[in-house]
Amino acid sequence: MTAFFRGLRIAGLMAAACLTLSGCLSMKFYVDPALPLVSKSELLPPPSPQPTHVLFEFRTKGNANTSATAELRGQAIAAVAESGIFSSIAPAADDRTAGQLKITIDNVVITDNAAAKGFGTGLTLGLAGSQVTDGYVCNVEYVHGGKTTSTTVKHALHTTIGNHSAPMGLTAMPARDALNQIVQQMIWNALKDLNKQNAFAKE
Repeated sequence: MTAFFRGLRIAGLMAAACLTLSGCLSMKFYVDPALPLVSKSELLPPPSPQPTHVLFEFRTKGNANTSATAELRGQAIAAVAESGIFSSIAPAADDRTAGQLKITIDNVVITDNAAAKGFGTGLTLGLAGSQVTDGYVCNVEYVHGGKTTSTTVKHALHTTIGNHSAPMGLTAMPARDALNQIVQQMIWNALKDLNKQNAFAKE
């Protein structure tokens, strides 16, 4: 298990699921379908794309999570670059004319007492499965030319432990793939919303 997963609430669920005499119970991860999938064609870059700095931070229940930030920063920057909205991702100290895109993702608890639910599943050796849900709140702020525009996007990850049925209509994914999808979906939805607010139009 990487330092990244040790820093997330998923780690606590994994530990709870391992409290059996027969080894770890299976855990499956599902990306919530409520947030729309945004295609690149919907992002509509401005006529004259500008460079931007990208500042990224991951938090767990409001507290800075340095290991998760380090693990997911590359994915976040790649999502911004692949959007096509900016001409380039500028190094922080290089281009003083570039805008600044600040992205903060906070992993918040939705399902109460998740560890206790996982522990109960472990005591029944997986016969009684359980499901928990993690929420993600993505705040994105863009500053350029003295103008600040911001938006907030919310997402969720469902985790089943033991013999629990899958959420209706959803397909299980590896934990890392699910989190990468959540990061990209939130960032692209945020960029689409900022675009609607004319955040990237050159003054």
